[in-house]
Amino acid sequence: MFFQSTRINLADYTPVGDITVMSLSMIMCFLLWQTYVRKGKSVKKMFTLLINISTVALLHLIYEMMLYAQVVHPIPAHLFRLAYCIGLTTVLFFYIRYLHEPLWIPIKGQRRFSIETLIVLGITLISDVFCTIRGVGFRFDENGAFHYGFNCFEITYSLMLILSFYIIVKYRSRVIKQVFWGLIVSNMIAVTLLIVQQICDQVSYTTVAYFCPAIGLLFMFHSNPYDIETGAISGRYLEHEISDAMEKNTPMLLMSCMMVDFSKAIKTSNELKYEFYSFFRQNIKKGILYTFQDERFILTLRIRNRNDLEKLIDKMLSDFHKSYEKFKIDYKIVIAETDKLISDPADYSRLIASVEENMPFNNVHRVAQDDIKQFYDSSYIISQLEDIALHKDLNDPRVVVFCQPVFNISTGMYDTAEALMRLQLEKTGMVFPNQFISLAEQNNAIHALSMIILNKTCSAIRDFLEDGLELRRISVNFSTIDLRYENFCDEVKHIIERNGIPYDKIAVEITESRNDADFNLMKQRVEQLQKLGIKFYLDDFGTGYSNFERIMEIPFDIIKFDRSMLIETNKSAASLYMVSTFADMFNNLHYSVLFEGVEDDTDEKKCVGMNAKYLQGFKYSRPIPIAKLREFISILPESVSV
Repeated sequence: MFFQSTRINLADYTPVGDITVMSLSMIMCFLLWQTYVRKGKSVKKMFTLLINISTVALLHLIYEMMLYAQVVHPIPAHLFRLAYCIGLTTVLFFYIRYLHEPLWIPIKGQRRFSIETLIVLGITLISDVFCTIRGVGFRFDENGAFHYGFNCFEITYSLMLILSFYIIVKYRSRVIKQVFWGLIVSNMIAVTLLIVQQICDQVSYTTVAYFCPAIGLLFMFHSNPYDIETGAISGRYLEHEISDAMEKNTPMLLMSCMMVDFSKAIKTSNELKYEFYSFFRQNIKKGILYTFQDERFILTLRIRNRNDLEKLIDKMLSDFHKSYEKFKIDYKIVIAETDKLISDPADYSRLIASVEENMPFNNVHRVAQDDIKQFYDSSYIISQLEDIALHKDLNDPRVVVFCQPVFNISTGMYDTAEALMRLQLEKTGMVFPNQFISLAEQNNAIHALSMIILNKTCSAIRDFLEDGLELRRISVNFSTIDLRYENFCDEVKHIIERNGIPYDKIAVEITESRNDADFNLMKQRVEQLQKLGIKFYLDDFGTGYSNFERIMEIPFDIIKFDRSMLIETNKSAASLYMVSTFADMFNNLHYSVLFEGVEDDTDEKKCVGMNAKYLQGFKYSRPIPIAKLREFISILPESVSV
């Protein structure tokens, strides 16, 4: 039976709010679908929330239209109302469930919340039906007029809104400040809208109010990841796609291209921008392009047909080189494939960066198994370096001292040497300086290594002296980074004293810095330690940067000529004259000259003719464990003058 429906206030509802919510929800769903290449859990939750809101808006629209119809059956009206009320509860449920992930709520807590919500929803539904039966809830009278009555669901809505505020405030330390306030304000606007609606005796904007928190989530966690200039996706999503490919056992190709100052160039050159867009329109059909802040782009392609893939790679590289000839922007291209040896998706970006670091500009490198092994070796070395730096054990067994004897021309003896650093690690065995020094500098471990080498060198010197062996000194290399430590001189002094050896048995080797601040600091450190009797070597003279004015300003004791200077003397008479002049000049200024890289009698004779005082190189010895130095040094004679 149908009843004539009447309402006291026919202006308390307008469909504008619900229609707007449905439209915006559908637009947001479409944009999310287009924007996110991999629909992760958070994106799927957002889809669910938006579709739920759209459905609730539709239910509310139908329900209100039924009430305004001239003829309506009570049962459909009751059913649509209950469906609408349950839908609103579900919207709040999905909203709170979404918050669990960014707020790090444990899985156990999420399950408990789901069970408790179902229980509360069941109690609310039963209570609401009971109120209708008892004539105090939503109902139709005998004249067909409907009455809102008491709505039990409003209590549930209020409790869930309070809960959402509670968990956002309680776990605010787990999100950045901007996200916290974004969530709080969007919820406050929703509550304000509900209050204003109640005051104005309206029901038109209920779904709009519950839509506000969803907008907050969308902007806080799903802002557009595309780069406006290039159309590339933010690099933070790369790991998600790699993870998805690994889960599906789908091989993937990664093509990385790093271009110097590309982001600046593309903003200022419309021609470059057009070239960029044309290149990707012609070459990228199914791949996804990611952009990173370090001027790197990574293109991912799922490997379906390897022959077609290789043809595509060849074509892209060919087209890229044509573009390079137009704009001459320096680049590095690395091509890698997903590999079973790499289990962590984040390692692919690190692998590419590692390969890039060791390759020249304007080259293409295809990642091989050796690269992967070297990468993991480097990762292991870094972990060991960090552990060494953390523990600061001056006797750490992983740090091993080698040395290279230095021949003293005036005494005809090996009475000095240079300490050299090695690492002896469990998984990799012996690790040489070219494999770990730069890693140590990049990961703040170099200073700890320097202090360990100094301590172990001092300990070896003490043993030699106690055995009555003649030894003038052993030099230890320090980096500019070491000199920046405020207590550097105190550390050096303390280590020498704790080993009980004279200060003059230690020499410090440093390389000249072109940085003004480092130069001034170096000068202070040299002057401070020289007062104790410590000698200073200028290392690698003749390579890179050499400023004679600065060399003269710092009172070095010994100038070490790099092997490149010795090689230079073989090129022409002019080169020989120039190197000889440098050596004579330093000799006349009372610096001792040491030539490195002496490999044969010819080298030795040439260095002696250039007034060298010390010679070092493979002619005399390759680097040896420091304990074996005793085989080169003799028993202390009665008198030796340097």
